[in-house]
Amino acid sequence: MSALLANVTRGDTIESQHYGHVAVVDRAGKLVLAFGDPQFVTYIRSAAKPFQAIPLYEDSVPDVFGFEDHEMAVIMSSHSGEERHVAAVNSILQKVGRSPADLQCGVHVPLGQAVAGKLAAAGEKPTVLHNNCSGKHAGMIAACINRGWPVENYLAQNHPHQETILSILSRWAEIPREKLALGIDGCSAPNFALPVFNMARMYASLIASQETLHHRIVLAFVKHPEMIAGEDRFDTDIMRATQGRILAKTGAEGIQCIAIDGPEPMGLAVKIVDGSARAVPAVVLAALEKLQAVSAKELEQLSRYRRVPQRNHRELETGWIESAI
Repeated sequence: MSALLANVTRGDTIESQHYGHVAVVDRAGKLVLAFGDPQFVTYIRSAAKPFQAIPLYEDSVPDVFGFEDHEMAVIMSSHSGEERHVAAVNSILQKVGRSPADLQCGVHVPLGQAVAGKLAAAGEKPTVLHNNCSGKHAGMIAACINRGWPVENYLAQNHPHQETILSILSRWAEIPREKLALGIDGCSAPNFALPVFNMARMYASLIASQETLHHRIVLAFVKHPEMIAGEDRFDTDIMRATQGRILAKTGAEGIQCIAIDGPEPMGLAVKIVDGSARAVPAVVLAALEKLQAVSAKELEQLSRYRRVPQRNHRELETGWIESAI
């Protein structure tokens, strides 16, 4: 059964509520903290991206094509479509001899509100490069070219690159391949359904790993949080505030995964069952506070995500979003 995770008020009265599931797991696989059902199965969505990038590191793709750390970060991002994000994806494509026309992620309004507003004001339409998953797709194309695999069907579930990713997800989630349910993501790539507990364990294992390859993934997040999301985005802001001690990766439909570095590395996963993302930051910060994984100073820096003001069309403050845990 899901647990009450957040309240939305109007005045002093609760108007709406968000229910969901939270799991915190240590590197040994022990459940440290939970709300709702840690075994709730749902799609990991974009929180899978660090693991979808593992084949690139295993095949030395960054070294073969000369990808820089910020370019690897954008490959693992759900970026805002800012100029630096678009430039990084373009650079990756140029280095592998391809163009935006090869990206099969589709087009959507940029996640960055400032970018979306700027495009609209200029009467311009977003391009495939503004898609928050364009970096991931550029990375998939690079992996295929490196292996000599076909690019035109790189998203097919039976494509060798997607088969490789499935094996990696299975290994990290500790779930047999045949028991990992597959679906089509918003960007048309295969995605994976697994328990919230296993999502948290994946992130605990990533941050605790002593393998150089895995450390390179962590460093890409730590060194370039602005590439993982963007300005005024929770993932970027929490990684900046904690100076990389906490890694954050959002996913669509109310998914958030967190890796917590420290003497006892942990992973945290949140799923809001109604799919809304608006309460996720407040819930994450409340859980981190319970774990004593963030300082008072860091919480102060992130205060706008803890008690989120709700405003009407005249910008009058009408209420708040607050964690209920």
